[in-house]
Amino acid sequence: MDETTIRNMATELAKGLKTPKDLNQMTAIFKKFMIETALNTELSEHLGYGTGCGIAK
Repeated sequence: MDETTIRNMATELAKGLKTPKDLNQMTAIFKKFMIETALNTELSEHLGYGTGCGIAK
């Protein structure tokens, strides 16, 4: 993914932000999603665990 795509996505997300609380909430959700995605990718791609392998979420 290139920088332009990321900037466009961030601009679209920022349109709904009205207060610092909105920004903090969106940032927390985004961080959580990114970390979960990275960890799930690590499990499936590098360690060989697939979806439904019995690892608790």
